[in-house]
Amino acid sequence: MDFNEALQKIGFSPLEATVYITLCKHGNLTGYEVAKLSGISRSNIYAALYSLQDKGMCHVSEGESTKYVPLSKEELILSAKRNMTKTLADIEEHFPDRIDVSEPYVTIKGYDNVLSKIKNSILQCKSHLYILSTSSYIELLKEELFMISQTKKVTILCDKKIDISQDVTFGIRNKSPQGFHMIIDTKSVITGDLKHEGSQCLYSSNQSLVRLMRESFITELDMITLTNH
Repeated sequence: MDFNEALQKIGFSPLEATVYITLCKHGNLTGYEVAKLSGISRSNIYAALYSLQDKGMCHVSEGESTKYVPLSKEELILSAKRNMTKTLADIEEHFPDRIDVSEPYVTIKGYDNVLSKIKNSILQCKSHLYILSTSSYIELLKEELFMISQTKKVTILCDKKIDISQDVTFGIRNKSPQGFHMIIDTKSVITGDLKHEGSQCLYSSNQSLVRLMRESFITELDMITLTNH
C-alpha cells in the first residue's frame, strides 16, 4: 500500500490525497500552484482544498496570496488515531442487534480475508484453541497466539515447534500437514488453505463437523504422544 492509498483508507478521496501529497512535497502552495504541479484543473483543485480545510487536513495562510498549509505528519497521525478511536466507539455503541440465525457453513475467499478471519477467530477464543497446520502458517499467527496463550488453552499440531510462548502446547508431526484447520472453543471450525493464490477457507458452526474435526485432532494428538514415548 502506497501513501496515496493509505490516505484514502483514513477518509481522503483520491483527489484529496493527491492534493495533500502535493502540499506535503512542495510546502505551502496557492491553489494555482497545486494545479500546475499536479496537472489537475483549478476548479477541481479548489474543491479538494476546501474539502481538506473542512476536514482539518490543511489550513490557510493569509498573505499577499492565499496559500494552503498541510497538516504535519505528526498531527495527521494523531488526528487519524483520534478519529478511528471515535469511529470504533460509535460502532461499539450503535451496532444493531440482530436475530441469532445460525449459518452452518460460510466460505471466505482471498488471502487477506482468510488470514483476517483466522486472526479474528483466534482473538475471540474464550477457552481453548486447537490448530493443525504447517509451521509456515503458524508463523503468520504468532502475535495473536501469544496474546491469547496467557489465559486460553492453545494446542498446535505442526511439523516443527515455533517459539511463541511456553504456555502453547505443541505436537510435532513427522509429515507436514496439508492446509489449515482450527477448532475454536469446540463451537466452530475453520478449514482451508492460506496459499496466496486461490486462498479459501470454510467457517462452520455445524456441530457434527466440529465434533468430527475434534475427534480427528485428539486421535492424531494421541498418536503423536505414543510415538514420542
